[in-house]
Amino acid sequence: MFSYNGEKHGLRKRINQKDYTRRLQEFFDHFLKGAPAPEWMEKGIPYLQREKEKEKYRVADEEPKYRD
Repeated sequence: MFSYNGEKHGLRKRINQKDYTRRLQEFFDHFLKGAPAPEWMEKGIPYLQREKEKEKYRVADEEPKYRD
């Protein structure tokens, strides 16, 4: 089950939308394509660490994709 702090029925925060999309991709990759289960699926994420978990992906999104 996915639960996001401060969100009700729909995801309004962009960081939560990206996190949800990434986790759905990993979920289907695991169950439909046989990819290894990601750590969050096997161990879960404690309530107090949810925001910190998303921050590591925010930094990756902010890096430039193309370098000169």
